[in-house]
Amino acid sequence: MVAEVKKPAAASLEEIVRRRALRHLAEVFDVPEGTLSLGARFGQELTASPVSDFKANQFDIVDRDIKDVADRQLLKEMAQGKLVIQTVGDYCEHMVRCSSTNPEEVVRVLRLKARLP
Repeated sequence: MVAEVKKPAAASLEEIVRRRALRHLAEVFDVPEGTLSLGARFGQELTASPVSDFKANQFDIVDRDIKDVADRQLLKEMAQGKLVIQTVGDYCEHMVRCSSTNPEEVVRVLRLKARLP
């Protein structure tokens, strides 16, 4: 009798984007990926270096990421205060949501190796 070896299930596209978004935030804030929780809040658990005229700080980078991947509707909701991204989980879910409407920008921002469908 031969035992079957099961291949691990391929990660869903959403899970790939979510994991890469988490890794990206860990890189931006220079913290170990394993220490980031989805509930970590920007400005509280995650702090940025002082603002400089010459170099973007971590919040500038995250804000630019969020806006770069958003479509017009999401940008409008942000401007109206209807969409506020306050936590690591919010950021990750925003990237997942935008991966279906603006996949090229999500690939660029998160530096994904493969194209999204």
